[in-house]
Amino acid sequence: MGAISRLRENYYCSALLAWSAKPVQKICSRIAWQLKRSVRKNGVRVRLPNGRTMRIAKDSGIWLSSLLFWDGVDGYEPETSKTLRFFFSRVQTFVDVGANYGLYAVLGALWNPGLRVTAFEPLPSVYAGLKRNVSLNDLEGQVISENVALSDRSGKAILHLPASEGKDAEATGTLSADSWQVRQHAANIEIEALSFDDYESEHPQKVDLIKIDVEDFEAAVLVGMRRIILRDRPFIICEILPRLKEHKNQRTLEIIKSLEYFAYSITPAGYVRITSFDFERAYTDFLLSPVEVPGEVAADLNSFWTLYQLQETAKPR
Repeated sequence: MGAISRLRENYYCSALLAWSAKPVQKICSRIAWQLKRSVRKNGVRVRLPNGRTMRIAKDSGIWLSSLLFWDGVDGYEPETSKTLRFFFSRVQTFVDVGANYGLYAVLGALWNPGLRVTAFEPLPSVYAGLKRNVSLNDLEGQVISENVALSDRSGKAILHLPASEGKDAEATGTLSADSWQVRQHAANIEIEALSFDDYESEHPQKVDLIKIDVEDFEAAVLVGMRRIILRDRPFIICEILPRLKEHKNQRTLEIIKSLEYFAYSITPAGYVRITSFDFERAYTDFLLSPVEVPGEVAADLNSFWTLYQLQETAKPR
């Protein structure tokens, strides 16, 4: 074995072997990529790093099952997933706005058996899948599922929903009237909407963590949560899509500033402090933090949590 090891590390042998293997590696990588794109998994069980098993039911998020099947729990939005898991371990309540088939609602409840989750999903067919996934994981006592959209006001609303190419409902439905979905004449579906402030008045709770994924409608959602955000100062994970040709996300930025929150782009390199959203960017998920950490980049979340805990301790009781 030692002779073989020395031989493959020889300058000339290593050059020959490396150059011969590189095309094979490229071919194998491309085949693996094509397999992941082409082969779908309808329903899946995946082992979580904490030892528990997450299950996705049949016909309840085939795209989600496929990603989990091929790449495990980090198959979808790995940096965002890790960010949420950090907070799941430390908080008591989680509000999932735009829960879809329930990836993060179910993951949060399985990650922390003491976490209370409220998941909002307005599209009836997707909501049914969310309920199946919650039931399959025996989480009915921990996850409350609500078949409504969150907005800045309560009442009827129009969801603009593009056609789906498969069994899953299209994930880019939006309540935004100024959207590409409207310009492309997506189907209009009348749904129920609530402001979270109205909802919380009927279902009192202290909110520790919020995730928002509502396809360019986050400004209205934040306005509808204003009272609770100012009261509880939760951490917020929010998707904010680039909108260079439309509104440049100025309303969202103004609301974040009015709440005295700080926006950090979630990237593989860490959490990058930003002051505007009107630029091209590879990353669309943001940590909206009630505390500001020193420097432009935070390598991890411990600094946020430490400052947050200090502020909580200093509050008058």
